[in-house]
Amino acid sequence: MNRLKLNIARNTPGLVPPLTMVGVLIVLLPVFILMTLDRVKKQDEFIRERFLITGTSLIRTFEAGTRIGVLSMQWGTKRIQSMLEATAGQPDVAYIMITDAMGKIIAHSDAVMVGKIYDRWTELSPLPRDPQRIFSRSLNTQDGPVLEVVKRFVPFHSMPRGRRRGPGHGPDPGYGNMPPGSPGAERLPRPAFDAFGQTDHYIFAGMSMAGVQAAQARGFKNIVIKGLLFFVFCCSGIIALFAFQAYRGARSSLEQVKAFSDNVVQNMPSGLITLDTEFNVTSANRAAEKILGEIPEKACPQMAAMAAEISGSGGVASGEIALNQKGKGNLRLDMTVSAIPVEEDQVQGFVLLFRDLTQLRDLKKQVETNRRLAAIGKLAAGVAHEIRNPLSSIKGFATYFARQYEDIPEDVEIAKIMVQEVERMDRSITQLLEFAKPMAVQIKQTRIEPLIRHSLKLVSHDLMKKKIHVKTDIRTQREFIHTDPERICQVLLNLYMNALNAMDRSGILEVGVADVADNLEIRVADNGCGIPAKDLEKIFDPYFTTRAKGTGLGLSIAHRIVENLKGDIRVENRPSKGAVFYITLPDNQSAMVEPGNKIIK
Repeated sequence: MNRLKLNIARNTPGLVPPLTMVGVLIVLLPVFILMTLDRVKKQDEFIRERFLITGTSLIRTFEAGTRIGVLSMQWGTKRIQSMLEATAGQPDVAYIMITDAMGKIIAHSDAVMVGKIYDRWTELSPLPRDPQRIFSRSLNTQDGPVLEVVKRFVPFHSMPRGRRRGPGHGPDPGYGNMPPGSPGAERLPRPAFDAFGQTDHYIFAGMSMAGVQAAQARGFKNIVIKGLLFFVFCCSGIIALFAFQAYRGARSSLEQVKAFSDNVVQNMPSGLITLDTEFNVTSANRAAEKILGEIPEKACPQMAAMAAEISGSGGVASGEIALNQKGKGNLRLDMTVSAIPVEEDQVQGFVLLFRDLTQLRDLKKQVETNRRLAAIGKLAAGVAHEIRNPLSSIKGFATYFARQYEDIPEDVEIAKIMVQEVERMDRSITQLLEFAKPMAVQIKQTRIEPLIRHSLKLVSHDLMKKKIHVKTDIRTQREFIHTDPERICQVLLNLYMNALNAMDRSGILEVGVADVADNLEIRVADNGCGIPAKDLEKIFDPYFTTRAKGTGLGLSIAHRIVENLKGDIRVENRPSKGAVFYITLPDNQSAMVEPGNKIIK
């Protein structure tokens, strides 16, 4: 049992094994890091895209304003410079400028920079000539990080001719690369044309990202916090899953241990009963039910007394107790009681472990009886042989003196008494010799019911004399049994005569026959005075009798006959209701018999 518990404890997982937790961390940590980096990257890309869109919108808005100003015929380089300075005052705009194709600054939000060469011009890749294409790059300046958006600056588009500027005006002039001498060319805004119409120009919008750094830090912090929460949630979920699986495994293992222990307790050969502190029975196994019959709600006084001995100090108590159970007769139990401790000086109940010693004691008694019978038999054989010859001589002389003194009645009476006593002694010696010598049995097929009827007929005169009523109950399914009918008749006669002597007039003699497993059981019961409890163990001993004229060999011979027939005879005392003798006989058709016995088919 301990080995089983140890194996189950080794194979049962704990709450969460450490290696499982390490494995969860190893698997989830890279996932958490990758997800966090991916979100940070997406956040950076989103911010860059937002600033790119803002810069692009700013450039396109500036181009649209420039067109409107040129169309009003009031714009020139100074006007554009003023507009750039005003635009640079918007939030998140670090600078805005226009350069020519060589990097010379034509206009700048910082007027000081006008006319200079853009110092980062050489770092630029070849700029696109497509006016719709946008180019961007990230720079680190003295004022902080900047996202620079670059586009070809095209403030003039060719517009369809004939479009009027408004009510009462002539057709709108065309703009763009209009050749000199074209109609309407003389009305172009000459300063703007001189500044932006002869070469490629590029507009630069620097979007300050200094203020975004704090937002990025907060965003990064939020992403990390959410990632950590996600990581903790995933770890908790997986650990909870493992813990639940471990709990199920532990519960299953405990159920297996409980089922095994219950199975062991229920199938152990010894009886087991548990008691609470009030000595109430709380559980019992099958062996206890088989030994005690119906389990009582409260422990019997003997059990409670043994439990009370250890209720204070704990420990173990053991000993033999005798119980008088209904339908079970007297039971002898070898019992061990141990306490179930709760704390150091307290108990919550008791465990009673016991085994039935009744059969063992009966077997010991039978062995002891057989030993005494064997010893007495050997002694009786020698004594009977030595006494029988002198008795024959005494009987002969008594008969002689009876004839010799026929005329003296007193002497004749004395001689007759001597003859009667010698004959009585001779009968006792004959029984003693019969008891002492090896007994031969003749096994043959015997009809059961006629055997019982014949045995009762032999004592019918005595039964009628005492007005004894006979009840027979033959319930066997057999018709025949292989046994020695003469010997069985002798056993029954001895039992009948003992019953007659124990009953008063108008008593009841019961004879029953029934099948018990593979054996035949004959029951002889009377309603007489019964057998004193102190004499139950001695009734099969030779020369033990409670009658003044009894020899004490009747039941001893009956016991020996049944024993030679491989059967069993036992008695059950019913106080104030008489006694019951049970004779159990096997079917000796194929049984081995002792040397000297005969089997008659």
